[in-house]
Amino acid sequence: MEKKNRGRSLYWGAAWGLAESTLGFVLHVLRVPGLAGMLMIPIGAFFIFRAYRETDRPEAALAAAAVAAVLKLSGFLLPGDPVMTLRPAAAILGEGLIAAALLVLRPEPARRKA
Repeated sequence: MEKKNRGRSLYWGAAWGLAESTLGFVLHVLRVPGLAGMLMIPIGAFFIFRAYRETDRPEAALAAAAVAAVLKLSGFLLPGDPVMTLRPAAAILGEGLIAAALLVLRPEPARRKA
C-alpha cells in the first residue's frame, strides 16, 4: 500500500477506534442488549467506506479495522469486564474482513460513454 493510502487508512482507523473506545464503551456499560451493536456497526461502516473511498483500495478497510481494533483493546486499561473489550475488538476485525471481501468481489461499475 502506498504511503498516502496507508496514512488515510490509519487516519480513519484511528477515528473509528476513538469512537469505539469512547462511545462504544459507554454503550456497553449501559448493558442494553443490542444497543451498542445497533449504533456502532453503522459508525464502523462509515469509517470503513471513508477509508476505501479515499484510497480506492479494498485492503484499506482491513487496515482501518486493524487500527480500530488495537485502539479498542485499550479498554483493558479501564475497569470492567474484559469481555466488553474482546468481543467488540473481534467484531471490528470481522467487520473489516467482511467489508474488504465484499469490496474485492464487487463488480466494476459500468462506465458511461460521454
